[in-house]
Amino acid sequence: MFRFPAEGNSDVSLVLCGAAGQGVQTVEEILVDSLRKSGFHVFASREYMSRVRGGSNSTEIRVSSERVRAFVDRIDILLPLNGGIRANIRKRISRGTLILGDAEELRDELSDSGGTFVNVPLMEKGREAGGPVYTGVVAAGLISGLLGIPPEIPEELLREKFSSKSEEVVTSNLLALEKGMGLFRELEASGRVSVEVQGRGKASGEMMINGSDAVSLGALAGGCDFISSYPMSPATGVLTFMARHSRSHGVAVEQAEDEIAAINMALGASYGGARAMVSTSGGGLSLMSEGVSLAGITE
Repeated sequence: MFRFPAEGNSDVSLVLCGAAGQGVQTVEEILVDSLRKSGFHVFASREYMSRVRGGSNSTEIRVSSERVRAFVDRIDILLPLNGGIRANIRKRISRGTLILGDAEELRDELSDSGGTFVNVPLMEKGREAGGPVYTGVVAAGLISGLLGIPPEIPEELLREKFSSKSEEVVTSNLLALEKGMGLFRELEASGRVSVEVQGRGKASGEMMINGSDAVSLGALAGGCDFISSYPMSPATGVLTFMARHSRSHGVAVEQAEDEIAAINMALGASYGGARAMVSTSGGGLSLMSEGVSLAGITE
């Protein structure tokens, strides 16, 4: 019997991983909002490969009855949607890790990982719901059941998220969610897993905000009225947030042709009296080194 939280912990660390396009981000969004509306405190952190498209993505969702402000190295529950699990996740698996995966996808990949593997037919249930694309929502249903989320909450969120799609897409997603919850009921009946995080009613009225939006709100509060950026994850969210609110807050927004142009535009705007900002990520910052040096000598 696996019981979570483990003795000495007040939280559950859940990691979901899969190939780009398998819906890892969608599952995270649905679960995080569902958990908050259920009264839990939540902290989520994403990882994705440094490439334009493809690769393996993952997200850690830390759930607690108390406030959580960071992720932890520990993995209590690992839910891989496909094989090819990255080394940085494998090394975090311990004897206390419960791995809920599809033997059809993983085969013997995690046989020597040190964790306890329980086969759950995610792919099969996804196909039953309409196709492999629904496997991620099946996983969301399984996790919702494990964490005691009332089913009507993720159902409502799925309807909202796919409201612009056809009724068939909405129905298939709801069916996938129910099939995932059915997998949880089978696990519960077997007596192998028990998750009890007491947190109902404590966080349901609080704001859920991501890092990009928080940075953007801080910039607006500080008087930012110019942003020039070249889209690059994870900083693209700052650019799009500022663009959405540019008219209401008087912000000039420029999507530059590259990072070098972006930082030099910001320098020019600053010289002209604007309170300017640039958003970028690691590779983009490398391209901005000369612009940063120019800012230094100009100052």
